[in-house]
Amino acid sequence: MRFFVEKLFFSAVVILASAPMLTAQRIAVPEYESLMVDAEAYHGDYDFAAAVRTYSEALRKCRDSVRRVEIEKKLSQSRNGQAMAAYCNRPKVVARKNFSRREFFLYYPLSDRSWRPGPNRLDPHPTIDSPVVWFPRGSKEAYWSMADTAGVRNIYYARDMGTRWSAPYKMPFSSSEDEVFPIVSGGKLYFSSKGLYGVGGYDIYVCERRADGRWGEPRNLGFPYSSPYDDFLFINSPDGRYSIFASNRDCAADSVSVYVLEYEVMPVSSPVRDVETLQKICKLNPSVDLKKVDNKSAMSASKATDPNTELYARKAAEVRRLREEISRVNRELATLRSFYNSASASEKEEMAEKIVKKEARLPGLQSQLVAANKDLQKTEMDFLLHGVLIDRTRVEAESDNEVVGVESSYTFTRRSLGSSDF
Repeated sequence: MRFFVEKLFFSAVVILASAPMLTAQRIAVPEYESLMVDAEAYHGDYDFAAAVRTYSEALRKCRDSVRRVEIEKKLSQSRNGQAMAAYCNRPKVVARKNFSRREFFLYYPLSDRSWRPGPNRLDPHPTIDSPVVWFPRGSKEAYWSMADTAGVRNIYYARDMGTRWSAPYKMPFSSSEDEVFPIVSGGKLYFSSKGLYGVGGYDIYVCERRADGRWGEPRNLGFPYSSPYDDFLFINSPDGRYSIFASNRDCAADSVSVYVLEYEVMPVSSPVRDVETLQKICKLNPSVDLKKVDNKSAMSASKATDPNTELYARKAAEVRRLREEISRVNRELATLRSFYNSASASEKEEMAEKIVKKEARLPGLQSQLVAANKDLQKTEMDFLLHGVLIDRTRVEAESDNEVVGVESSYTFTRRSLGSSDF
């Protein structure tokens, strides 16, 4: 018995002594995973040749069939980057400004209230990548992004048939991954996709309308409009002077930069043969004399010229912004609550956490709104005491459009959201 106990004790000691080694072996990171990290860094730095070599090495060392599919996809995107570098544009950058990813589209020179918030009849389940539908008043056509039965967002189309709208039609170029932000600009259809030929993230694509009225095959706009990051919402300004799009390539995860470029009637593409030049082009730093920029025709909203009126307009715009933010949070809460009862247990837990966070935001926003209203009223009283009269009707109409970015001599004007009922 003593021998058995001593042997059992010795075996336990051996097992415990070897446990750290076994644990270390279990958590050791495969070599191909380290190579993937390096390859992704090369890809993000536009060094596609190095990314191709490193992804190829990772693929040779990987035996996990599921992981191999992902590596092959990323390898393909790096090879696409090499090919796209042979056709690169060099647009002149007029201005660049960072905005929240939730509302950057409101700073585009489009008709006021043309963006419709979700949920709405076209998109009952909006996401952060597709929170709105572009549907200006009087539209005879509608293009929007909506999730299909598999949860993948595709582009849909419908047209006004006089007494009713046609049934939604899914665009034939839909891929196996998300497509968002469709918009018709200058007679062309622009949208962003994660699944078509590109270099990763959302790339920007354009379709030309054919003689029969149908849209042709989508074409990637290429560098510098597309990048390894998320690139959204390309338009040409209504006056034909500028091209505008957004990207998160050089900003925080919850922000995007809106880039304003000189419109090119006949864009010229040429090859880029070194990484540094491609990086510089895709940085899109403003390269023109901003004092010469004429943005009045591109941005149709008027700008107050009297300093007192301008001050009042800015304060009124802040009140308007806070009201819209409170309204948006309440809409999101209503959506979460409406789906809560039918959700699974795990989904309910996640939804409950989101509901608590959103509810916690409301008291702070409401306090800010009260303070902003008091500030606006105080400003108005100060003006009256000094004999300054403010045309409230005109200024409050203009205050729907917040003016920012004046320091760059290019005015980004904040539009208002339209109604979700349309």
